Parts: sequence; structure tokens; C-alpha cells
Amino acid sequence: MALSDHRSVAEQQTLALACEAFSESTRLYRAAPVAAPRKRGSQGDAGTDAWIRFSIAGKHFDMPVSLKTGPGSPGASLIVSRMLTRRADNDTRPLMLVTEHVSTRLADILIDNGIPFLDTAGNAYLQEPEATVMIVGRSKPALSRMDSSSRSTTPKGLRVTFAILTQPGLVYAPYRVIADQSGVALNTVNVAIDDLLDRGLVVQKSGRRLIADRRRLIEEWVSLFAVRLRPKLSPRRFTSMSKDPKWWSEAGLRDPDIRLGGETGADVLTHELKPASLTFYSHEGITRQLVAKGMLRPDESGAVEVLDAFWPVDAENGWHLSHRGVVHPLLVYADLIASADDRNRAVAQTIYERYLTEERA
Repeated sequence: MALSDHRSVAEQQTLALACEAFSESTRLYRAAPVAAPRKRGSQGDAGTDAWIRFSIAGKHFDMPVSLKTGPGSPGASLIVSRMLTRRADNDTRPLMLVTEHVSTRLADILIDNGIPFLDTAGNAYLQEPEATVMIVGRSKPALSRMDSSSRSTTPKGLRVTFAILTQPGLVYAPYRVIADQSGVALNTVNVAIDDLLDRGLVVQKSGRRLIADRRRLIEEWVSLFAVRLRPKLSPRRFTSMSKDPKWWSEAGLRDPDIRLGGETGADVLTHELKPASLTFYSHEGITRQLVAKGMLRPDESGAVEVLDAFWPVDAENGWHLSHRGVVHPLLVYADLIASADDRNRAVAQTIYERYLTEERA
């Protein structure tokens, strides 16, 4: 998979921050990155960098997104020209500009041209059959708006969220049990769960904790995993010299410390994707068996990526999955979404519908 097929870390962060800012500025409405709708074709999505699902007054709809990051913003006329040029002709939804900040002047021009937008300050404009939202004039945000005190969104807090999303019933277990299954300290669980409670993602009902909005929690975790936790997992890249195209499979690799993620995991779970890149999560770093079987050579642009597993091995017993050599489908889904590869999006949606819509007891 070519490097150009991936959203940069800056783009992923802008997307996540803008969605969070929309939720904060509107108070009652939600926005979150999602996989491309299955019905979209690769040609129709030629100008689309990402997709955002809006939840407004009980209505849900997806908008295609064009991402603009980094300093040196082009002039307003050039932005409008680019947005109108990139708009998909066969799509009923206009392309939405998502960027760090939309000034009042630029907002006026975009609105006059019918171009929806969203920024990391919480400014937004969209006019769709389901809803109309217009927020302008909010000041340019600091470099990072994500509240560092939101302990469920720190790298360790994301481990806690991963654990309660992947192990049915864990959310109402004692904090000590959650800590053991997350691989974090007891105090980390305490502040992370308290934060989820404060933000309404977890609720207390009849004396026990429950996940209030599973889809929203999944979408938040997926959007933050790519920019906050994944970079902490010591990602390393290699090129495989093996002539066996299936050397990486569960049957071929037979390494008890390695789990398949990304496109490799998706292939095992769905049989709908021929992997162009290989992603492994390892409980023991770069194992000799992995290097020998794949005939791996270090290569910064290689198609083989190895990351540290961030969950305890024992936690896998709570996943209740038949494929023990594959990471949890939530992580496969997150890897596919982070890839921003069009061919991965439909498969990501299949994984979501098959494995993530409800707890698997």
C-alpha cells in the first residue's frame, strides 16, 4: 500500500479534534469519523479524504470530507475552487471542508457557495435535509484542544476503554479486575472510568455501570487510537523476502506471541480482502520466529509492520473469539479506518456489522 493512501497523523488529529469540537460547541449533537458507506464507489469518492457521521436530533447521516491541515492556508477563492472541483458529481452530499480554523470571512464565502465546513474551534456549517447547523466566529484554538485531563482519552485511558469494549461485562466489574484486564494501574482505571461517567459514555443504572452509547464510544476510541495510542506501540517496518505469499497466516506463522491485525486480520475475519500490507501485534517484540518465517529485513517503507501488543495475553480469554491468532475485531477495524484506503472501508464496515454492533457474550 502506497504511503499516499494513508492520512497523515496531522490529518487524523484534525479530523478527531474537529469532531470533538462540534460535539462541544453544539452541546447536544455528535460527530465522529466513520468508514465510508458501503454503497460508495471508488470513483465517486475520488475527492474524499474521510467520512464523518453526524447525529443530530435523533437523525444520523454521513458526510464526505476534504481535509486541510498545516500552516500556509491558501486564499479563500482557491479553497472554494478546490472544494467545488473535488465535489463528487454522483453524490447527493456536498464535500465538507474540515480544517484547523475557518475565519469569519472564509465562513461567509463558503456559506455563499454552499460548501459545508467544520473546524477544530467548533465552527460549523451544514445544510442537509436532516438538519441545518451554522456556528461561526469562534476563535482559533490552541495547538491541541483535547483536554489532557480527560483521562479516558490518554494512551493508558484508551487501554481501559479498549478493555471494556472488547470484554462483555467488564465495565461493571471491580476496578481491580478492569486494571488487570487493561494492563494499567488501579488509579488509571479509577480516573478513566470517572471520566467516562462524567461524559455520559458510561452510566450507572440499578447499581451497576453500563456503556451508554456503544457506537459513540467505539467511534471515539477508533479516532483517537491512531493519533494517541498507536504511535506509542513502537511501530517498526520491514520488507519480507519470503516467496510464500501466505507465510504470515495463522497456519503458516505458528508464533504464539504474534497476533494478526490490519489487512491480515481482516482477511482472516472476512475473507474479503487480499492484504497489500501486513500488520502484526506482538507480545514479545520482534520474535525470532517472525523474522525467520517472513525473512524480514528492516525497511522504513516496507509493507510489514510490527507493533507492541498493548493488552495482557489473559485478556484475550474474555474476547470470546474463535480466531486466537487475530487481534480483536475492534483493533482490526481501527487499523483499516486509519489506513484511509478506499478498498479497506467496505471491509471495515463488514467487520463493524459482524463483530462490533453489540457485545459478544
